[in-house]
Amino acid sequence: MSSIPEVRHHIKAISETAKITRAMHLIASAKMKKALQAYDQTMHYYSLVRSNMRFIIENTPEDFQSDFYRANGQRTCFLVIAGDKGMCGGYNHDVLKFAQQEVHNPRHRITRLITFGHMATDFFRRKGYHVDASYLTAVQNPTLDHARELSAELCRRYKRDEFDEVFIIFTQMLKGGATTPKRISVLPITKHTVKDAPMHTPTPGLQFWPSAKSVLDSMAQHYVVGVLYSCLVQSFASENRARMTAMESATRNADEMLKKLRLQLNHARQAAITQEINEIIGGNPDSFKL
Repeated sequence: MSSIPEVRHHIKAISETAKITRAMHLIASAKMKKALQAYDQTMHYYSLVRSNMRFIIENTPEDFQSDFYRANGQRTCFLVIAGDKGMCGGYNHDVLKFAQQEVHNPRHRITRLITFGHMATDFFRRKGYHVDASYLTAVQNPTLDHARELSAELCRRYKRDEFDEVFIIFTQMLKGGATTPKRISVLPITKHTVKDAPMHTPTPGLQFWPSAKSVLDSMAQHYVVGVLYSCLVQSFASENRARMTAMESATRNADEMLKKLRLQLNHARQAAITQEINEIIGGNPDSFKL
């Protein structure tokens, strides 16, 4: 059995750790709620953008050409979103394992990697992959400004014919707080890309000015901003959801350990008192004379 000073030291150390895990749980909870509120405030607009894009695509000729459409491409760019920190359960492990499987797909002959977060960057570099670009601050506090800047660069590179298709791998927030790694297509924009968008009722005599191509190309950039922002925010919320769960579990374990240690301390104190009493009872009375 540990000595009383050792048990007290252990109790103090675990108590301090429990304070930290409780604080981290509260911080992660606040960040997650803030991210989801921002997401809800902007997604209605981007839902309308997708709806209008679907209407334009489905009401244009089959041979319609756009700067954001390129058929039969095999040069793939993956955007992989992970976290900047650990202590979030299996969040980083799950999304990076899923991403590695997607990148290994033999269908992608030429693959470019753009990573978000230290964890994704370090993971792929350790595995021997070339990381084409790395963004480390966007995952810490996703904003529309981040999404606009990143999507503008992505669209420029796509127009310069650096790749034929773009996928984002991120962690999706599901109903009930569940999360799962997911891959979605960003570019090219086709009927399949926006097939699940709500469809507007056709307006008689509707015309696109100066052309359907210019209208779609302009809206496409807003669409890419919305998709990228959505993925960043959902990943950020998922990371903090996982961190909340991990810190809640750590705090619960700390409380259980403290209960056991306090019980152990009481037993040690009782044993020490009992030993002192036994020593007094079994001692020589003459030794206590002055």
